[in-house]
Amino acid sequence: MSHPRKFLNSFWYAFHGIALLFSERNFRIQIVLGALAIIFAFLLQLSSVNRIIVILCVALVLGSEAINSSMERLLDFISPERREEIRQIKDIMAFVIGVWIFGNALLAR
Repeated sequence: MSHPRKFLNSFWYAFHGIALLFSERNFRIQIVLGALAIIFAFLLQLSSVNRIIVILCVALVLGSEAINSSMERLLDFISPERREEIRQIKDIMAFVIGVWIFGNALLAR
């Protein structure tokens, strides 16, 4: 009988995580820009394939930002004081995620 409760709790944790993401300034900015990209894809009457590509790219950016935000929170938890090593790890993560996002977008062309 505890399985349905665990299943429902997993949704609660997921929605709580989404709410935490909306507290991140960069995530909110990317939501707005992503929504605009999707709106323009429809307003400009792009082909269905191109619309799907735009939607997938927006999802990739938002997913990458979620990973980046969670890693930053984890690093801040591990080492709350300002440390040069943590700053470097965050910078490297931002670079890798940026290359992943833009690399995939460029390869999709």
